[in-house]
Amino acid sequence: MGLSRKWRATAQFASATTANEMHATLGKIFATYTTANLHGVSPQDFAKSIQSRIGAINIHGEDYSADELERQRDLSIRYHWGHNHDFGSFQLEGRMGDRHIRLLANFIAFFPVSLDDFTNKCVFDIGCWTGGTTLLLASLASKVYAIEEVKMYAETASFLSQSFGRSNVSVEPISIYSCNSERFYDQFDIAYFPGVIYHLSDPLLALRIIFNSLKVGGFILVESAGVNVEDPYCRFDGSLIYSSGHRGSLNRSGWNWFVPSPSALHRMMKEAGFDDIRMQWHQEANRIYGFGRKLSQVGMCKAGLSVPNIR
Repeated sequence: MGLSRKWRATAQFASATTANEMHATLGKIFATYTTANLHGVSPQDFAKSIQSRIGAINIHGEDYSADELERQRDLSIRYHWGHNHDFGSFQLEGRMGDRHIRLLANFIAFFPVSLDDFTNKCVFDIGCWTGGTTLLLASLASKVYAIEEVKMYAETASFLSQSFGRSNVSVEPISIYSCNSERFYDQFDIAYFPGVIYHLSDPLLALRIIFNSLKVGGFILVESAGVNVEDPYCRFDGSLIYSSGHRGSLNRSGWNWFVPSPSALHRMMKEAGFDDIRMQWHQEANRIYGFGRKLSQVGMCKAGLSVPNIR
């Protein structure tokens, strides 16, 4: 039997209230990352290092050849700050605003997740950009291992973590596809995976690598741009479709591969091995939030896989 319209409205209001309250709580936690709390670097040197990165063009550092450059993502060529951050002595506006705070607040509102679930846990932070999310997770968990395939952003996330004395953070400049090895098997309690999967050419393989990286009992939090249809459908955009910005400014949005519907993402997570899968469509943002748990180490269908020897 379907839910009544009144119940839906009440539930949505309750979720929104919870998300707003959690947003305020997480905002206070993140607000401690100011120049007044630096370790081993002066506020002046810290500000100079951060501000000198903004807008820098980084071609050779990312190892792109001349014939590859035309097709690369603008944000991989020109440095863009990720999330809003008030450092106290100076402020930076990020392309994603306060999404590092809002996303985690929504995950906690939508799914059976609380801040306590991060206590004494090891978190896999996938696609950390300039490190705003990494810092927030580092305040909640005992250990955070962050990866970012764009080297200049990974270096920033590492610099931030060190500057704020976060010895519980490790950052590595690698792709999720580089994590398909025994070094990553059964290592993490939580995989944090927002805003990445639709940028991947092989989302199912990525989900399986993440599944293998989790301990039994661990869970994934995934968020994605989405298509609001009931069918298990993925829209293919490809790297030549841009939604905003300008080529000359190297600030275009796009470079999406497969943009899923909620049921498509659900099916991909099931194929990857996850159970207790839950989906939430966020109407205001046209985004999907997903939750799944690793209840046991299960096999997967090997037919047609791009990496047939995956665990």
